[in-house]
Parts: sequence; C-alpha cells; structure tokens
Amino acid sequence: MRNLLSADLFRLRKSALFWGLLLVSAALGALATIQHVMAQPHSGHRFPLSIDFFAYPLLLGFEIAVFIPLFFGAEYSDGTIRNKIALGCSRLSVYLVHLLVSFGTAVLASIVYLVPVLAIGIPAFDPMPVDRKTLFLLLLGSLALLAAYCALYTAATMNCGRKSSAAVTCLAGMMAVYFLTGGIENRLAYPEYTPYHVDGTARAVLETIFDLSPVGQSLQYLWLEAADPARLALYSLGITAVATAAGAALFRRKDLK
Repeated sequence: MRNLLSADLFRLRKSALFWGLLLVSAALGALATIQHVMAQPHSGHRFPLSIDFFAYPLLLGFEIAVFIPLFFGAEYSDGTIRNKIALGCSRLSVYLVHLLVSFGTAVLASIVYLVPVLAIGIPAFDPMPVDRKTLFLLLLGSLALLAAYCALYTAATMNCGRKSSAAVTCLAGMMAVYFLTGGIENRLAYPEYTPYHVDGTARAVLETIFDLSPVGQSLQYLWLEAADPARLALYSLGITAVATAAGAALFRRKDLK
C-alpha cells in the first residue's frame, strides 16, 4: 500500500485539478468572509466568526463530487488501474488508497478554505458562540462528514468505467440530495399553528432522515444547529463504513477490461 500511496500522492502534486481545487476553496473562503465583512456595517451588529467557518463541509460536498471522479476516474481511461493490479496490487489496496487520498485532499481543501476565513474574520467578527469542547466536537464531526462524502464518491467512481459518467453521477446525486434535504428542512421548520406542521411519528422519521443525510448534517454544522455532534459523527462513520464495504465489494467483481 505504501507504493500505491506514494504513486497517488505524486500524481496529486502534479495535478492541475488538485491545485485548482485548493485555489477554488481558498477563493470561496475569502469571498464569503469579505462579503460578510462588507455587509456587517449595514446590519447594525457584529457577525459571529461561525457565519463562514463551518461552510466547508457543504462546499466540499460539491467540490469533491467533481474532483474525485475526474482525478481517480482518469485511471480507467489511461489503464493505470489495470497496470497496478497486473503488478500484484490487490483491488482492495487500490480502493482503500484512493479513499485515503480523497479524504486527505478534502481535509487539506478545508484547511485552505479556513485560512482566509480566520485571517479576515478573526479581527472583523465576534468569537464563535460555542465553548471549546463543543467546537472540538463540531470539528471532529465535520471531519467524519468529509469522510462520508469521500466514501460515497469513491464508491461511485471506482465502479464507474468512465470518469465523465462518474462525475455526472456524483454531482447529480449531490444536487438531488441537497434539494431533497432542503425540502425536508422546510417541512420541519413550519410552526405548530400552520396546517403544514409535521409532528408525531412523521416528524421523527423526517428528523432521522435529515440527520442521516450528509447534506442535512452539513446544514446543521453551517448554522451551528448540531444539537448532538457525537451522534452525527456516528452517522457519518456508519455511512463511511457501509459505502466503503459496498463499493469495495463491487470493485472486486468489476470487469476492468
């Protein structure tokens, strides 16, 4: 696995797609923070630093939906995967290294996003309205969420023979889940005195779906509404485990010719 990891990291350093991902992440962090800094005088109060800080799980959910299929999917078109297996590498090793590199890339892109957010936001905004323990749990939960995104996109990419098809599948899937989760969030937001309010078993089901959805978790981190970050992290780890097991099992049976 060490040789596979070294090969993927070498490709990563030489990849314009990788550097483009980092550039876009940094630009989004800077633009979002500058926009709020400019809007702050008109709001009549100072914004908390959290207004931009925890946007990275949702943003990376979209960004790596493109990056992972295009970067790793290229190994199908150029025959790299077949060469690795012909040289004696196991399919499971190839799969797990791709997942590990995907996760490392997502974490690095998140850090690059946060650098301008902190550099611009700390002197301009109020501190985040959470204590250190809660902030630590939120950070851990967001990392688990990034792992879930990577596991889902890696499963789709490694079992799709064409990188373009994999990219369309991942991005379309992310957008579909985003809109469906947004619809669930709207239903849950209706107050009790309206006819659209959901309660009882139906509400419990919708809340569970919202918590299980990576987009639903992303929105809770974004607005600091994650009441139980540890539970959300467990959900994300569960998604990661299931997606990895299913994706690796399918990849072992895939015809690479």
